[in-house]
Amino acid sequence: MKSFKHYLLILAISVLPVATVFFTPDLPHTHDGPVHLARMAAYYKALTAGQIFPRWASDLNYGYGMPLFNFIYQLPYLIASVFLFLNTSLVLSFKYTLALSYLLSGIFMFAFAKAFWKDDKKALLVALFYQFAPFRLVELFVRGSFGEIYTYALLPLVLLGLTQIRAYFILTSVASALLIISHNSMSLIFFGVCVLFVFFFAKTAKLRALSFIALICGLLLSAWYWLPAIMEHRYTYGDLFMKDMYRDHFAPIWQFILPNFINSPLLQTGGVSVQWGIFHIGAVFLSLVFIVRNKLSASEKTVAIFSLILTTGSLFFMLYPSIYFWKTIPILRQFQFPWRLVGLAGFTTSLLSVYYLSLPIFHKTKAFTLLLTLVVLSTSYYWLPPLGFDQVRDESQYWNYPLNTTYFGETDVIWSAGPAKAYPKERVEVAEGKAVISAFTQKSIVQTLQVNATTNATLVSHTQYFPGWRVFVDNNKVPIQFQNANWRGLITFPVPTGQHTIHIKLGKTKVQFISEILSLSTLILMTGVVLWRRVGRTT
Repeated sequence: MKSFKHYLLILAISVLPVATVFFTPDLPHTHDGPVHLARMAAYYKALTAGQIFPRWASDLNYGYGMPLFNFIYQLPYLIASVFLFLNTSLVLSFKYTLALSYLLSGIFMFAFAKAFWKDDKKALLVALFYQFAPFRLVELFVRGSFGEIYTYALLPLVLLGLTQIRAYFILTSVASALLIISHNSMSLIFFGVCVLFVFFFAKTAKLRALSFIALICGLLLSAWYWLPAIMEHRYTYGDLFMKDMYRDHFAPIWQFILPNFINSPLLQTGGVSVQWGIFHIGAVFLSLVFIVRNKLSASEKTVAIFSLILTTGSLFFMLYPSIYFWKTIPILRQFQFPWRLVGLAGFTTSLLSVYYLSLPIFHKTKAFTLLLTLVVLSTSYYWLPPLGFDQVRDESQYWNYPLNTTYFGETDVIWSAGPAKAYPKERVEVAEGKAVISAFTQKSIVQTLQVNATTNATLVSHTQYFPGWRVFVDNNKVPIQFQNANWRGLITFPVPTGQHTIHIKLGKTKVQFISEILSLSTLILMTGVVLWRRVGRTT
């Protein structure tokens, strides 16, 4: 009952910063908000059109389409689609999705901390430090970082499973899979945290092995997303346009340390406040003092060392002296902004907050309550979106969004001449020869048309080519040309003389097919094991 009250308390306190966005019908003005509305619409249309594993956004890029969801994280858009299915507006679905991630992160962090420390007081402290790390509010209401916010919710859920792996094997696997599809880069960082957590805290070799198997199952469950995203990344301009972006986003160390209570531009890098939080800095200082003075038990020291290693590592890679590693390790460049690692520091410094309780003064209820109150209120400026709100009078602009929703060419295919600039006059037209096109229809990734060719002809579909597209003339597959100098990166194909029915379809690449088989096989196997164990218990 006591823990239940703490869950309610965390939920009630966590409502405070997110409630403000529901006092108005307007959209919080964030760096990425409008882009996410367009992606939400595109994802929902892909789902409802029958794409079980959405990969293609057919209406974006001026109708030329693009493999957006083959590379962009999917979980937040899937959750938003649930709200859209319930006939909720895009703006309100966006708000619900943001708020849900934040509320879940508090609940999951308390559950993990309680299981780990077996102490409600420590769990409450850690959970509120985690919720009210300043960067968490910046992610919500300044950046509008749709994917990263779900990694903050799922990291503690995975760690909860790892802490009680015998009971929560399935939970660990599913949560780690959801973590991976939450964001491209932060999920990688947090998955690495989970692996390190096992090395530090698994008590026996058997538990360590069980934990790693659960994490591997999570990788396999999410293989349908990350395997094509990695293997087919070479078909995009992402590396070309993002390779040097990190250079402009190293923050000076004082920006991490000095509190930025009012989102001052003087304490920002790239328009983002990267402060750790004054109380979180205090937690780091306290842990170092207690280690130096040898005031910690063996288990407490292990937690401190684990947290300080990650805290120090994150700080180093956010500072300019780490530029050599950013230059030489290609995977680092996929993170785009070194200051993204503030999210990791927010987690580790929250773990270190337990060392406030090593000070006798915080054994007193009043002092402890005051500490929690100050931590919560220190972020109050960010509870009302600092950049204000935008009126969205007509959501059709997002349901029919013409652009590509990316900033740096992450999903622009290499065979194209870059993003489209205007809608084509016709979806399919005759490039060579004489033919008449009629009865054109398109449903997401399937185009159907009739052709009456008086000569051998070449047709062009104004659809951006990507591996997996196939053309069938009277149910016979014909070769696709996508490097025609006059129709660069578009689907062109031959049509013989006569009347024909043509289908243009996006199928699976080999990588996509194998990855989906891996995920489905893992899901079936895990489901079978669960059912087998339940049957065994009943008999």
